[in-house]
Amino acid sequence: MSNKSCVCNNTSLPYRPVVIVHGLMTGDVSTMQHLATNITKIHPGTKTYVINRFCGLASLEPLWRQTKLLADDLLYICSLHPEGVHVIGYSQGGLIVRGMLEMCGNEHNVKTFVSLSSPQGGQYGAECFTKMFPALTTRTAYELFYSRLGQRALSVANYWYDPRHRDLYLKYSVYLAVIDNLKPEESNIGHLLKIKDGDKNKINDSILNTTNLFYTSSDDTIIVQSNEDETKIIETHVSVAIAAVTTATIKVAEGHDDDNSTQERFTSAATIDSIMTDTLVNNVNLSYLEDDYPNAKSNTRKIGLARLQRMVLIGGPDDGVISPWQSSQFAVLDSTGGLIQLRNRQQDDVFSNNDPIGLRQLDMTGRLIEYTVPGVHHHEWHHNEKVLNECIIYWLD
Repeated sequence: MSNKSCVCNNTSLPYRPVVIVHGLMTGDVSTMQHLATNITKIHPGTKTYVINRFCGLASLEPLWRQTKLLADDLLYICSLHPEGVHVIGYSQGGLIVRGMLEMCGNEHNVKTFVSLSSPQGGQYGAECFTKMFPALTTRTAYELFYSRLGQRALSVANYWYDPRHRDLYLKYSVYLAVIDNLKPEESNIGHLLKIKDGDKNKINDSILNTTNLFYTSSDDTIIVQSNEDETKIIETHVSVAIAAVTTATIKVAEGHDDDNSTQERFTSAATIDSIMTDTLVNNVNLSYLEDDYPNAKSNTRKIGLARLQRMVLIGGPDDGVISPWQSSQFAVLDSTGGLIQLRNRQQDDVFSNNDPIGLRQLDMTGRLIEYTVPGVHHHEWHHNEKVLNECIIYWLD
């Protein structure tokens, strides 16, 4: 735990608004509003914004799409509060928040970023995905996720980090490796499914009319809500993508189970793309239309984090979902399964001397705060009052 020498929670000033971004397969108001309500109980009068976009199945949309749309929301909220805001990103939402901050560079005025049990170092554990994809295993997931279509199908592929195949990770990863500034961002991020012009207009209209998507709940929490058309379109896309991934996952598993050998097998990325494409073509009008996304320069991404007053990393050994759990504090595994903590990720990595995303600068100036909390399961972090009281609320000045 870092020292608390800074002056926080000055009661002579109003508390800054707090924006809360949900995680994978979460996000409805009842899920995240509990955290917002508890914040206002401790800090009466705090304005809280709960992001209610990309809920449920829609949270499996590729991360760049989520990041782009939510960044629009964040910048709009920032414009309403020139004094600055704080942002809490839970689980997958913490990766989305980091992507937003890096993409926005010096346009945002976020003061505190709380990363609440978020796989900032990536995910290398498939147990949490097996309900959706029973044939998926940690050993074989890279074959599926490290392909062109795998990266463009589901969000979970965008932060899969297999330490045994770093070369494939750097080649195919379109999100985590990019926000770690380890590779250039692709100028365009492809989508699997064709969006009809009418549907595209509905989505664009919802973005342009962001203010119409705000409503206030009974306890004065402000909800940032997707419109119904946008949600239906996204859920349809995700459902088809899940079907394609399921088919490909089964094919990969069959390739490993056709004998009792433990020898490593490999299904090529081209084969995975072919399997998924066949499934998609049978369900939708497939198109490789490219949607433009801001191509943030490497220095812009660094500025986005370095200008924070503080970044708070929270995780714990009993999480049960984030694997390794230390990923919540930017740790990764090496090819032998050994743990590499953040400050040892130096050569050509996020904590190297050239400080690709500003973590070293945050650390050297006492603005990188870490909490390790035992006894909290992954699905309890945003409900746990001890975590809020001892790890979060102090920094929401």
